[in-house]
This record gives sequence, structure tokens and C-alpha cells, in this order.
Amino acid sequence: MRIMHLLKHAVRGNGHVHVAVDLACAQADAGHQVWFASARGSYDELLRKHGVHVTDLPEPTGKKEIVRNAKAMLSLAARTRPDIMHAHMMSSALVAFPVSKVIGATLVTTVHNSFDGHSKLMRLGRMVIAVSEAERQQLIQRGFKPDRVVTVLNGADASPREELPRDDIGDLRRPAVLSLSGLHARKAVDDIISAFALVHPEHPEWHLNIVGWGPDREKLEAQARELGLAESVHFLGTTLTPRYLLDQADIFASASLADPCPLTTTEARGSGCALIGTTVGGVPEVLEHGKAGQLVPPRDPAALAQAMRRLMADPAELAAWRERSRTGAEHFTVARVARDHEDVYRLAMGARRRTAR
Repeated sequence: MRIMHLLKHAVRGNGHVHVAVDLACAQADAGHQVWFASARGSYDELLRKHGVHVTDLPEPTGKKEIVRNAKAMLSLAARTRPDIMHAHMMSSALVAFPVSKVIGATLVTTVHNSFDGHSKLMRLGRMVIAVSEAERQQLIQRGFKPDRVVTVLNGADASPREELPRDDIGDLRRPAVLSLSGLHARKAVDDIISAFALVHPEHPEWHLNIVGWGPDREKLEAQARELGLAESVHFLGTTLTPRYLLDQADIFASASLADPCPLTTTEARGSGCALIGTTVGGVPEVLEHGKAGQLVPPRDPAALAQAMRRLMADPAELAAWRERSRTGAEHFTVARVARDHEDVYRLAMGARRRTAR
């Protein structure tokens, strides 16, 4: 199969990008011919190592740039004749729609964030991929046709990105609670700090390790200081290779307010962390609705603290939840995600041929 992945950019630290990079590498490893077309790529060397053809497209940031992007995409597609054009960002879907019509390719789109109002543009795809069943239901409620939206649950365990040189940002302070996410309001890292503050007097030997970057870092650091946690809450910075940190963590905590299907939580399952997550988006599906990890309401530091307390206070309880996390984690590998995408591609091409007839 000839597959072309299309993105506005491919900059590190973006979940859309990470999914597309993992998928392109896995598909090339499986013997498909794969192109990866975007601007500002952070993973070009890794992609080429796996046999992916990397092409730079002008970034569609304005009207003139959109025209340039469209011309470059049409030229590339006319030369390579992909069976599938897979758009991961809204501007890419908008440009790829007419290009796919001209060259006779099948357009597939992935909605990575249904809460973004502009995500309605992704319905331009012959098939639309939702990254969790919760996301699929959201899209259907917003007017997407049910027979054209399919669920492929995210997974990032055994990611090709772990082949990159390890970012040396230090080891975790243990025993370790780990938060791994962007440092911005939607991820609610402030709730994790507040919850940790509630349990810290009872378990002063524990440490909260915060990995990630974003606009709220200074505010979060100030919160930790004001709560008297400067010696127990550690801001390590960001990394492209988090697996070695996940392998060190005892507890992985996420307090997201909205999360279609968090990649980091799927990676944490592969490392066998005891998991705590909020009942939003695709998080319950990743935690098997409480079987593989504890679920708490969003914006409820007290409930999050209680879940931490149970794990910190009882080594047997901690070990049991770590085993629950690890059991079945193979479902969240990149290889499984790639196989599921191949099924969707064949379904989309079949639907397109039936429509043509």
C-alpha cells in the first residue's frame, strides 16, 4: 500500500505528530511505501531510518502559504500516486481534499481533539478515525456520519521514538509519583500538586516528579513553593524519550480536564505504573473502566489524593495495581495501532470504489 501522512508541522511535543510519526515508521517497517509530508519536522532522521520518504511542504499559515502548500502537495501526490492520503491536522485535510480528488487517492482523517471547534473539517475524509470510542460518540453528536467514523484506540507503547538518543534530564526521585504532560490548563497539573500536598504530611518520603513543558511552568513552580513542597516536587523539564522515566515511576497520575486518548497513559501501562486518571474522554477506555487503573472525577484533588493515599500506604496495594496496569498492556503497542489503521484504509478504499460505481 502507498500511504502519505500529511501534517501542518511535525514539531516535538505534539500528540498529533507523535501518533503520525509512530504510525509512519510502523507502516514502513511492515513493507508499505510511506511518505511523510509536513513543515518544521523534528523527526526526519528517525523517519528516514525506518524507510519513510520525508518531504517538506510549505506551512499553510496564511492564504498565500495555503496556495503554495496545495501546489506542493499536488505535485508530490501526482509523482507518488498514494492509495491513501492521511491528514492528521485540519489545514492538511482542507488542502488534501481537492488534491485527493484530482489524483484519485482515498482521503482518511484522524480527529485527535474533538473539542477543537474546527475539527468539523475532518469530516472531509472518506473515513474519519476517532482515537477512542468516547471521541467517536462526540463526533457523531456533532453531525459526523456514524458509518464513516471508526475508532482506533491510541497506543504508544514500544514507540519508534524511543530509539532516539535519550534525553538526559535526570532520574526520578523515589518513591515516585510521575506527571508527564504539557504544562497548560487542560492537563490540570495544578490538581496533581494540590492532591500531593494533601497526602505529603502522611507520606513525606514520597516525591512528585513533573515532566513536560508549557506556559504554566512558573505558575506551577510557585504553587509548589507556596504549599511548602519545594523539596518534594521536582520539575525535570521535557523529554522525547520518556520510557526510562516511566520505568522508574511507582505511580503515574493524570488529572486532565479533557483528553481524547492520552499517549502517555498508554506508555505508562507498558511500564507497569500504578495508574490514576480522570473520567474524561478516552482515559476510562485506556484504564479499562477502572480495571487497569483508578479513575477519579476531574477537578477533584481530594479524590485524587485518596487514590494516591491508598497506593502510598500499602505496598501490596501498590503492587497489585501495578500488575493490573501491566496486564493487557500489549493492546496499546504501536504495532497494534498500525494494524488497525491498515484495516481502516482498506475499508475506506472499498467505500470509495463503491461510491464511484
